[in-house]
Amino acid sequence: MKTFFGTFVSLWKQAPLWRFCFILGIGGLALAAFFPTPWLKTQAPWLPGHALPDAKTPHTPTDDKDSPENGPTKQTHFNLQYPSMSEIVRDHVVLGGHTFPLPKGEWHPILSAQISNDSPLSFLALVRTYQGAITGLIVAQATQQPIPPDRIGNATGVCHDDRNFLNHSLPVTPAGEDCIGSGTVVIQGDDVSTNPLINQSIARLQALGVTPIPPLFLAIQWRHVTITSDGQAQVGFMDTLIPPLDQQTHQLLAPPPAWVKRALTPYPEARTFLSQMHSWALEWQKALQSGFENRSQGLSITPDPQVP
Repeated sequence: MKTFFGTFVSLWKQAPLWRFCFILGIGGLALAAFFPTPWLKTQAPWLPGHALPDAKTPHTPTDDKDSPENGPTKQTHFNLQYPSMSEIVRDHVVLGGHTFPLPKGEWHPILSAQISNDSPLSFLALVRTYQGAITGLIVAQATQQPIPPDRIGNATGVCHDDRNFLNHSLPVTPAGEDCIGSGTVVIQGDDVSTNPLINQSIARLQALGVTPIPPLFLAIQWRHVTITSDGQAQVGFMDTLIPPLDQQTHQLLAPPPAWVKRALTPYPEARTFLSQMHSWALEWQKALQSGFENRSQGLSITPDPQVP
């Protein structure tokens, strides 16, 4: 160690060019931390600075094949924002000019994004906690303005997956589709979803020290597409992730491998939770459709199974 410091001091005194490069390198690292690019900020959200606005990047906000922004162009213009978790949101949230109801409880925004390309979208992620445990995670997105129907892609494909616990559709006026698919989301590794927004939300929770994050969630994936009278499309998505936890121990009601279709026979508490989620999901779908279509006045929503 003494040899190392002796060499460092000698170089500092006798090598001005090395000294200049060393200072320049430290200064560059400091600038990168306090003025990170959007890519760097998304990779390391714990950095103290804020991403430079309106920076262009080839990274698409979501690679989910079901998402409307997946189209011919992958070059997008977007901004990520990291709101304070001290903010509390209840009852509903407005996104892209549309009203989304929220399940009962206090929700905290953790990530938002604005997309400004051929398919302008707004994104928002929120988390709900109770007694130190995560009891819900929401990822919502909506078009800021009508878009051509060919930009939607296979938006409702998730509602027709045979592996889901539940698939259900409601009629849409004048035309379109409103549906849900209920499945599982396993939290393992850095890439828990094909949707980078969900991955970024999990990374933000980890950076903020909101732990433990449940290893598995039951997800109600809602997809709404309305075709307007002039042939354009309005789109709203919401993934409502509820962990199947025991409210006292905060442990899973069944191990992760058991949460597949028709595999919960040995776990009566888990079967009961899944049945409650099915009933709630059908009511939740009606509430989401009514909210998106601005028909939610006086609407009462039954608490989901994780509400004490």
